[in-house]
Amino acid sequence: MHALSVVTQLFRGLARRRGVNSLNSAYVSPNDHIVIGGCGRSGTTLLRVIVDSHPRICCGPESEAFLAGAIHLTRLKDRYKLDRQVLRDAYVTSRSRAEFIDWLAEVCRAATGKPRWAEKTPRNILNLDFIFSKFPQAKFVHVLRDGRDVACSLRTHPRHRVKNGKLVPVNTWKPMKLCVQRWRDSLLCAKRRWSNPRFYTVRYEELVTDPRETVSKLMKFLEEPWNERLLAHTEAASIYRDATTFAQTPEANKPIETSSIGRWRRDMSDDDKRIFKEIAGELLIECGYAADNDW
Repeated sequence: MHALSVVTQLFRGLARRRGVNSLNSAYVSPNDHIVIGGCGRSGTTLLRVIVDSHPRICCGPESEAFLAGAIHLTRLKDRYKLDRQVLRDAYVTSRSRAEFIDWLAEVCRAATGKPRWAEKTPRNILNLDFIFSKFPQAKFVHVLRDGRDVACSLRTHPRHRVKNGKLVPVNTWKPMKLCVQRWRDSLLCAKRRWSNPRFYTVRYEELVTDPRETVSKLMKFLEEPWNERLLAHTEAASIYRDATTFAQTPEANKPIETSSIGRWRRDMSDDDKRIFKEIAGELLIECGYAADNDW
């Protein structure tokens, strides 16, 4: 085994005994973090860069810190440009996952000079019980998109991978059934929190067709002042934006456009439509994306 892997496993073992990988602990965060999630390919990265453009909010790449399971230290170090030893020290000394997340938030706030931290990992939507119980002051932003468009996008994602610092195209083609199930499962988790005052849904279609109104409403929910920088996310400077950050979602760092709305009409076969209706047709109707299953 590689020496770095051995050391990482050692620190994971120590941290596990200290409780950093436990989601159940006495520690409760006093911080008003912003947590963003939703099914992958719903527009979470686009919303991330928009929020990060606000002068009071920093929102870096996916940390995966709110998810169940051990934290991938090397990936976290690379994505957040963290000092290896400082990260390991924090990982070992943190008494719980929530405490470690607060440490990461403080590092990001200090690095950016912004007072509030946001974190975007799509699968955050699957761990809402932990987020709402251990971060009672936090607010959750759910990004929702037409499940048919999501499934079509998931099927061919990722389109590129980073190899030796360069984008290399890949020919991804996933089964439609798995893509629909992922959208369904994410939405079922979200439904349980629809009535929670700390839970807010941003629809992708509204975000790209009327960004000013949509983001303005979001800022009111987050209790943050409006700033015109939010509509100029492609021009915003950030320590978390580099050539590899948007390797799999390059469109998120480009001007907002609406061409992906309704892509299912050209991408879905009759068999794809049948599969979607069987798995998530009723949810699509419930979300207002279809009047019935006759589409």
